[in-house]
Amino acid sequence: MTSNEDIIKLILNPPNAPIPAQDLWTISLNMAIIIDEIWKARNHILFQEGKADLAKAKLNVAARFSELSKVYSPITNHSPDPLSTSWFPPPPECIKINVDAALNSSKSALAVVARNHHGDVLFVWGKQHHLCNPSQAEASALLWVVQLAIQKHWNAVIFEGDAKICFDALTLSNQTPSWQLSTLISNIRRLSSNFLSCSFRWVRRSANSAAHEVAKFALISIFPFCFSEGNLPPSLEVVCKGDASVFRPS
Repeated sequence: MTSNEDIIKLILNPPNAPIPAQDLWTISLNMAIIIDEIWKARNHILFQEGKADLAKAKLNVAARFSELSKVYSPITNHSPDPLSTSWFPPPPECIKINVDAALNSSKSALAVVARNHHGDVLFVWGKQHHLCNPSQAEASALLWVVQLAIQKHWNAVIFEGDAKICFDALTLSNQTPSWQLSTLISNIRRLSSNFLSCSFRWVRRSANSAAHEVAKFALISIFPFCFSEGNLPPSLEVVCKGDASVFRPS
């Protein structure tokens, strides 16, 4: 790049990225915010004799991206489409993560199933959680899965689950979460700005069957667990691979 015009062209027409086409605009938004933050830092140093604070600049970029991406995000139809009755794979280079929770009279359990665009199981996580109401358990599972995805350094993620109250609170601007969920939802929104591409999708129970079975397994498991495709218990392997097999080429 040799001119300001080249920078503008790069922002308006960024290189192809391994994220869903409907989310490509977020790359331009993030680049524009970063350039603006660099310009502000430069002026602060030159004209106010300040010092560069990279940590603060990074937080500023993340906060502004989180705010503006919600303002300019296209309105989507959250009614279930025909495919939402069964699991289907994400776009290439994107990770789809299904999440669920289960409860009994003394505790709850959280479950996560992460798969790639081939339907291959990457990880299956589960753990027990304290007793709470169903919506709180589902929101806790969502917060946990976002934290796990950040730890794995995944850039493009789709989070799916059948807890409509939680997903509506995350995706619909006119939905205000209850006080029981507000802190959890706020933390999920804040952490989701760490991803290059991130979406939350409500699906029917039939499209979330793998995570549902993992949650029931976690409820009776003594220890928290993390399985990969090579060491899945037979009962979980059947359900995790079963719905994905529909989309595998014969």
